[in-house]
Parts: sequence; C-alpha cells; structure tokens
Amino acid sequence: MNAVKAALVVIGLIVIGMIAWSLVKLLFSLVLYLVVGALVVGGAWYLYTRYGRPSRTRRW
Repeated sequence: MNAVKAALVVIGLIVIGMIAWSLVKLLFSLVLYLVVGALVVGGAWYLYTRYGRPSRTRRW
C-alpha cells in the first residue's frame, strides 16, 4: 500500500507541475503581448506628437 500511495503522490506532483508550467507560460506570453502592444502604441503616439496632425488644407 505504501508503494501505491508514493506512486500516486509522484503522479499528482507531476500533474500539478504540468498545470503550473502551462499557467506560467500563459502568464509570460500575456505579459509579452502587453509589452509589445504598449511599445506599438507608444511608438505611434511618439510619431503622432512629433510630426503633428496632417493639415486639412493644402498650401501649394
């Protein structure tokens, strides 16, 4: 019986480790997407403020 309990504990630890690893990967990928999105928005805001709005009337 002790061997069965030990095997169940080991299997449980492996399953919990796999679930935890999947959650950690998901968390890091979400953080990466947020950082990339913030860089894109920040870059667009920088270009918009640097070059200003396009004029509505053309001056030739």
